[in-house]
Amino acid sequence: MTNRYEELISAFEKRLRKLISEYTSLLDQNKKLKAELDRKQTDLMIAHQEILELRKNYDHLQIARNMGGSEAERTESKQKISKMVREIDKCLALLDE
Repeated sequence: MTNRYEELISAFEKRLRKLISEYTSLLDQNKKLKAELDRKQTDLMIAHQEILELRKNYDHLQIARNMGGSEAERTESKQKISKMVREIDKCLALLDE
């Protein structure tokens, strides 16, 4: 009878070790998957920022194309923009004082 109990205990210990080993393996796998998920989310955020930047650049390009008319109109537009930039720079300089 004692021998039977020892066999049962031995089998139980063997199964318990296997269960603990599988649990540890799953913990490691879970940790790796979480790290990969974090990397993928970071990559997604970077791609999203790039898309926003490209859309902004596209909008600017569209505006520039629409502003493009004759050479005189482009020159006048550039002068107006330069004047506005100078005024903004003056305002910023006054704010810094």
